[in-house]
Amino acid sequence: MKVIHHSPDTLQTALISNCKDLTELYKQYTKEECHLLEQGLHPGHPGSVFQPVTVHSDSDWIPSHPENPQDFESFYKDPDRKTPSASCGTIYIQTIGSFGEAGPHTEQYVEWLREYCQAFFYGLPVCWLPAVTVAQTGCSFRINQSSQNLQLLTGDLLQFLCKRKPKDAFCVVGITMIDLYPRDSWNFVFGQASLHKGIGVFSFARYDDNFYSKNYSGRVKKQCQVKQGDYSAFDGHYTPPITSTLLLRSCKTMTHEIGHMFGMRHCQWLSCVMQGSNHLEESDRRPLELCPICLRKLQTSAGFNIAERYEALLHWMEEEPRSPTTVTSFPKPTEAFHTAKLWLKKCQDILSVTKRLHHKMPAGVTPLLFCAMLAGLYFHLMSERGSGVPKPKKKPNFILILADDLGWADLDVNLPEQKANNTPNLNLMAQQGLRFLDFHSPASTCSPSRASILTGRYGLRNGVTHNFAVGSVGGLPLSEITLPQLLQRAGYYTAMIGKWHLGHNGPYGPTKRGFDYYFGIPYSNDMGCTDNPGYDLPQCLACDSSDPQKARSCYSKVGLPLIENSSILEQPLDLWTLTQQYQSAALRAIHHAREQGQPYFLYIALAHMHVPLAPPLKPASRVYAASLQEMDRLVGTIRSASDADDTLIWFTSDNGPWEQKCQYAGSPGPFQGKWQTRRGGGSAKKTTWEGGHRVPSLAYWPGVIPTNATSGALLSGMDIFPTLLSLAGVTPPSDRRYDGIDVTNTLLHGGVQTGHTVLFHPNGGAAGRLGDLQTVRVGKYKAFYLTGSAKACNGDIGTQEFHDPPLIFDLERDPAEETPLKVGTREYQTTAEKVALWRERLLWDIATDPSVSVADYTTDDSAWPCCEATRPVCRCLSLG
Repeated sequence: MKVIHHSPDTLQTALISNCKDLTELYKQYTKEECHLLEQGLHPGHPGSVFQPVTVHSDSDWIPSHPENPQDFESFYKDPDRKTPSASCGTIYIQTIGSFGEAGPHTEQYVEWLREYCQAFFYGLPVCWLPAVTVAQTGCSFRINQSSQNLQLLTGDLLQFLCKRKPKDAFCVVGITMIDLYPRDSWNFVFGQASLHKGIGVFSFARYDDNFYSKNYSGRVKKQCQVKQGDYSAFDGHYTPPITSTLLLRSCKTMTHEIGHMFGMRHCQWLSCVMQGSNHLEESDRRPLELCPICLRKLQTSAGFNIAERYEALLHWMEEEPRSPTTVTSFPKPTEAFHTAKLWLKKCQDILSVTKRLHHKMPAGVTPLLFCAMLAGLYFHLMSERGSGVPKPKKKPNFILILADDLGWADLDVNLPEQKANNTPNLNLMAQQGLRFLDFHSPASTCSPSRASILTGRYGLRNGVTHNFAVGSVGGLPLSEITLPQLLQRAGYYTAMIGKWHLGHNGPYGPTKRGFDYYFGIPYSNDMGCTDNPGYDLPQCLACDSSDPQKARSCYSKVGLPLIENSSILEQPLDLWTLTQQYQSAALRAIHHAREQGQPYFLYIALAHMHVPLAPPLKPASRVYAASLQEMDRLVGTIRSASDADDTLIWFTSDNGPWEQKCQYAGSPGPFQGKWQTRRGGGSAKKTTWEGGHRVPSLAYWPGVIPTNATSGALLSGMDIFPTLLSLAGVTPPSDRRYDGIDVTNTLLHGGVQTGHTVLFHPNGGAAGRLGDLQTVRVGKYKAFYLTGSAKACNGDIGTQEFHDPPLIFDLERDPAEETPLKVGTREYQTTAEKVALWRERLLWDIATDPSVSVADYTTDDSAWPCCEATRPVCRCLSLG
């Protein structure tokens, strides 16, 4: 995939122009409208609702159809462009041939198209011409010898439309469910138009999902012969079922082609509905809306108010079904428009937030300073209200499965050449879902990562910068709002199974932070002794051991407790049965929610692959591989139990592998951090090298997420928070700033590669102050202001080093982070400037954030989770 980048100056000229008259014309927009339009100057950046153009193959439109890009000035000054007038301002739509045999449902479908076009071309009337049969057009037709389907000749249809064009028409667009061809030598064409005459014709036939399959119902029997003038071949002609996807594709095509009637050419500036498309996959990648440059073109021609137009489009997508007494008695299938609804809401937010800020701008604040203030604000605007969509009629279920210390290469499908076959269930989920290739834990240690996942905020905002202890008095600050709290308020049944590690004392436990049910351990499984320890290095000793060296290997003052809600069930627990107990508890939670008729959020924080490991072992099997296989079986069981529901399963890890555990640690794959390892120490967990935070991740949602898809988008565990809220129709509180972004579009359209432009990796204990942001990812580049190592398998550990100027690696060329860019090169200088700018902006944004929390890290023995305080290691008197 190639991303087409334009500089901000180039985009500004394309949008505004250097021509004085057009610059003055641009100043007629309100401040709110200008701010929205100028979001397009930085596509893909945090807070921007506009994205750059991506080219995925040589068969895409841009490489196969070279065109000069049309900026606003060239559009405005084009002598052939058309502008609607009072006498010729109506858009007419003409249906040709059958649009289905569903009677009123078909009438409703074409009415939906008309209403959508009227909202899109806001302020212009859109009307239907009386429907015509193929015979009435008198056009030529044929059977395509390759696809064996009927096709109509576009030239004949254009002549017919030209004759039927009303006097008050701005344009006439013919639409049909029958395939088209422009001349005998062509296989097919989606449509054809005469911009000078203001007429066009377009087919939706190939938008049927089954069109290219052998079972397509529109195929004509090979022995069938047709004669010109005998239109009986079209009697009972197959038309595709009216689905949400068909409606979405139809709306895109209609508005794209009518846009050409205004003189708008194919867009090459930003991701836009006016982009050209050579094939269905490329057409599906196009958004439903216009980029700022094309929006200005259309607005100048039609004269609408931008905010009112967005409101009309949103109303069309959210409109409730009308009374059964009307023709339109079927519910509008707008499921496929979910991403577009989110996008429109974000645009509305930008307009309304900008308006509020302008009204409240204090005296003495200059426009330049105001823009600087907005730059900080839009770091979190994408998530602040980005999920403000109406609640769907039936909310989906969510299962978040968080592995512990799992390496990127521990998932078989991430490194298939190893042929390990340790994770067959996860492999299957990846094949049937979406696998993320550039996904990062929010931190490289347990508590900070989990806090950021559940709040959508960096540790410097939520207060959790390092791990909580067995005797921690506090936990995740009570001022923080968690994902389960928000879902619980929205009617979800919320349950958590597994490791919490965000405070276990008093109000900090899971059932006080949004979970209706909890079953698991309060922290890591090496933070308490057991009677039958699992595999670790050095080996943990049993609770009753009197060996004086045990204190240096594992925490042994308190037995590891198993907790249900707020009660201790076992202490110490049995590690060897913990997986089975987790499985049973998870299944109970799913069944409970199903019986109650509630949507559910199930958070499963696995003990795998944190030491000590306690898998069932077969002869000659390796401990780590056996643990992976046990984890995979558990995930497979959860998947099977939830497949009957409408359930999104998101699987990932809290951080990378714990390298010092040697044979009991996972693999980071190609992300070796070689610059560091050659200087001593390890480069995985606790570090900001890729092995510490690049983790396996996949999403599985049968029937919703595209199958066997991958995304190279730069994503973070913090994105889970805004994305699940968005899918649930829940708006997060607006009194705080967020760092995660809503990636619904990436989930629902697997080929979408848009993620973070910038991502920060907090210090995790290898160097520097815990939680500080001294490692920055900008695009494919990664910069280190500070480097350090964790302990390696051989016990070696490196020293921390400060870097001014920073070390910068190109991760596309050098995923092993072995050779930094040379400081004197232009590539380095350009990247270093960007890194410094983004880092300064975020640090200032956090420094001025009134919602920053502070965690209480004090410890006291009285805070130990203890079943019987009078007994050694708090051992329970009985196990049941």
